[in-house]
Amino acid sequence: MFFFSLMHFFFQSKHFINLLLVFELFSLCVFLFCLCMSNISMNVVGIYFCLVILCLGVCESVMGLSVLVNCSRYSGKKNTKSFSFLSF
Repeated sequence: MFFFSLMHFFFQSKHFINLLLVFELFSLCVFLFCLCMSNISMNVVGIYFCLVILCLGVCESVMGLSVLVNCSRYSGKKNTKSFSFLSF
């Protein structure tokens, strides 16, 4: 799952919403890896750490969608090549 998202990130990053979905897949992979490692070690602190990672993934998605809405309202374009991130 991680390698699929990595390949999609490098080869098909035309639209900003696709990049946001790939970043969500990255955060899901990190969450599942952390969950598996905390279950293997039988550590309660690891489960709380997994919840922190999940909360940060939700914050990442909210910030990405707000940037997408702001850019589409400002310029009307949703392609990544049409964004100029230095002009914000």
